[in-house]
Amino acid sequence: MAEPHLSSGAAEALARLLPVLGCGEEAASLAFESLAKIGHLASDGRRALRQVAIEERVHDGLIHSLAANLPAPPEDRELRSIARRFHLDLGRSDPTALLARIAALDSAVCLVLSRLLRPGTPLSGDPAVTAVLRRIAEDEARHVRVTRRLAMARADERELQRIAAPVRERLGALLTLAGDAFETLAFDPRWLRDDIARFPAGLFRQ
Repeated sequence: MAEPHLSSGAAEALARLLPVLGCGEEAASLAFESLAKIGHLASDGRRALRQVAIEERVHDGLIHSLAANLPAPPEDRELRSIARRFHLDLGRSDPTALLARIAALDSAVCLVLSRLLRPGTPLSGDPAVTAVLRRIAEDEARHVRVTRRLAMARADERELQRIAAPVRERLGALLTLAGDAFETLAFDPRWLRDDIARFPAGLFRQ
């Protein structure tokens, strides 16, 4: 991939955030492979989940390639440990809960990426960075559609919201630990509480 050309502050901030995204992509690929083995799932659902698992592995590679062209991130062991535990806990769910939680998580990722790539932000003017993050955002939006459809076939809206809402709260709290990096990238840290942690009311609505 092309080498990013960011200011030193933006490059360092992005380098700090990418490991958090990277551990999520690795865990997501394993989760989707597991979901593809759900009993009584129609063949088109299995195919969709296997394709999502493949795309998550691609995302993992893209994130690592991008990170290789950025400054080495600080040894933020607490943030990485909490992020890895968050994603591992996500996978310890029955299939219905896992589908609902992934839909909630991926919808939040789409929102984070759209905010980071708003016109005029430090990342939006760099073609190498935007190509990677827009590719991930487009795929994640499709993953939301896949998982919400399959979740909605297995439980009603109220139950799915009860299951999935804590994921957004935990993600908002996790990302707040890197609030200074988000602020450097013109992402108001208040959005982590007001938008990322808040469950979107219509996510599981017909």
